[in-house]
Amino acid sequence: MLEKDEVIAMWFMFLAIISTLLLFWQKVSFPIQEPGKTSTYSIIIPARNEEENLKRLLPSILATKSNQREVIVVDDHSEDRTRAAAESFGVKVISNPPLPEEWMGKSWACYNGAKIAKGKTLFFLDADTWFSKHGPERIIQFSENKGVNALVTVHPYHYMHSFWEKFSSIFHLVVFASSGITTVARDQISKHGGFGPCLIIPAETYWELGGHQSIRSEIVEHLAFARRAETRGVQTYAFSGRHVVNMRMYEASLKAVVEGWSKSFASGAKTASPWMTAAAILWITSVISYLLNIPDMGWWSLIGYGILAFWLGRTLQEMGNFKWYDAILFPLHFFFFVVLFGYSILKTFFWKESTWKGRNIAGKNKRGSS
Repeated sequence: MLEKDEVIAMWFMFLAIISTLLLFWQKVSFPIQEPGKTSTYSIIIPARNEEENLKRLLPSILATKSNQREVIVVDDHSEDRTRAAAESFGVKVISNPPLPEEWMGKSWACYNGAKIAKGKTLFFLDADTWFSKHGPERIIQFSENKGVNALVTVHPYHYMHSFWEKFSSIFHLVVFASSGITTVARDQISKHGGFGPCLIIPAETYWELGGHQSIRSEIVEHLAFARRAETRGVQTYAFSGRHVVNMRMYEASLKAVVEGWSKSFASGAKTASPWMTAAAILWITSVISYLLNIPDMGWWSLIGYGILAFWLGRTLQEMGNFKWYDAILFPLHFFFFVVLFGYSILKTFFWKESTWKGRNIAGKNKRGSS
């Protein structure tokens, strides 16, 4: 007969398994289809000190010839050879005007790029990404098939080359869970949110929503823009960028991973859906509780461990080049997440020290974010 401590531990294991299955039931990879003809579209790339990243991104765009595509790089007061790198590929390059007081830098660059864009569809893209073969065409084709009243966001598939970069795993899971697109109840959730690096929207709809000016002081700008679109009846779609668009988020060091995720994660959690944020917190709490109670469970803990590792691995493979052994190490990743999330909260809300590419992003005036 099981002891009281064993029963309690078993319940924690049960809750961890059930919450994991319910929260990560759906597959999230971008739906692949054969590329076809598209209308005109403009790829707008805000770039601050992105010389090396542009040398990888722009060839992946230009690999496919297209008369329908316009590429605009917005040089945001770079201190390296960002402008020269972009001009060497023959794309349009503009200089970002001085940053107004209430604006975040990325939103200001996107807004100024959109003002000169000629395409029927606007494709906002971070400079540290790159496309798979026919990636732009597939994404634009999907967007056009959904009509003018649609917004598409794609979280690029994360390529990692070091042990430390794999510590991004739980952050990715929470980002996707908070959007609602992985949950078993995805079709019943009206608000899915959005992803920051890659946003696609018809130009007509973009300006009807007020463009980036409407969310000009938001740190997690495209999540906020997707929320705004949803409240005004625009249908939003969110996917992982597997097989269409990719990224490598941070350098292969622990310091880069810590600085990168702590920059905006706490602010992003504040902006996300309260219900999905609560679900993610419940999931994390149940898994951590299970891990802490493993000593009281004996060999039963192996069953729960195996199920969790398998299901988390299944989901992570759609988000990045995670391997099976990364899933086996999930307890280490969970504890890293808890420590770094606490650090991010202190940094963002108490120390007010969040910076990115030489700019302070924590102390901005919020009056223009409604």
